Amino acid sequence: MPVLLRIPRRQLLPPPEPMRVAITDQMIDELVESMRAVGQLVPLIVTLSFNNADERDSYAGADGAHNWCATRGLFEVIDGHCRLVAAERVPLEALDCSVFLDVAEAKHAMMLHAGIIRNSFTPYEEGRQFVELSNKHGWSIDDICRTFNRSEHYINTRVDIATGPENVARAVQERTINLAQATQILKAKDEGFQVYLLDQAEVHGATARTLEVMRHNHGKDLAVDATGARPGTPAGSVPPPPPVVHECVWCGEAKDVENLRQLEVHWYHEREVRQVLDSVSVLKLNKASA
Repeated sequence: MPVLLRIPRRQLLPPPEPMRVAITDQMIDELVESMRAVGQLVPLIVTLSFNNADERDSYAGADGAHNWCATRGLFEVIDGHCRLVAAERVPLEALDCSVFLDVAEAKHAMMLHAGIIRNSFTPYEEGRQFVELSNKHGWSIDDICRTFNRSEHYINTRVDIATGPENVARAVQERTINLAQATQILKAKDEGFQVYLLDQAEVHGATARTLEVMRHNHGKDLAVDATGARPGTPAGSVPPPPPVVHECVWCGEAKDVENLRQLEVHWYHEREVRQVLDSVSVLKLNKASA
């Protein structure tokens, strides 16, 4: 995992094979103006530049980067060449750097960092990368926040997408919904209601704010207080009638309600029909045999 160090500029070496074919004056001028106004916002990604294998073995421990810096050892820039060039013109005597002992891990971080800066990754892809850095390389949330100059909230919302329900993650990856919409959908605890909100966003174009209102209203509809009343019920209001319990007049049971049927009878014959049923129904016979 990376170590955040403030390294003197004279100890930073430009990459031997910069990713950018050309660095224009306009790019550097914009960076110089930004650094003079607000300072360095994003750390460079660097790795230790050794002369031989013995040096590599000597500085392989947890404090290796600190010790190497203290002995005025050199660091190779993996990501941040333009910032290094601009820092010479500001000038900045030292730069914040995320130092990696593992070059492969540094290049993995550089790829993710570049994708975030250019907005080329979806939130789902970012979340998967953050999860991989944590599970495979042992990065903490603080390591990720420092390296990519992003807040804990930024990291967590994307991890929630990557580790959340597949249908929501797929919608974010396919860009049929945005991060704000996905966040509101994931806040719904009921899986069925999540599916409903996703449909409202994808098919009907519900915004994140609309989804938030839907979720809030759904929660109010489900909530009841100790008296059984809904929140916001006016004082003195007439309570709703109790739910009707449908039961079979032949056996007296309320189960299997989907198979209950209605038999039409004149109202003035209802009393006689019930008397007959009471005398010959299965319920009556069961009582008699008991």
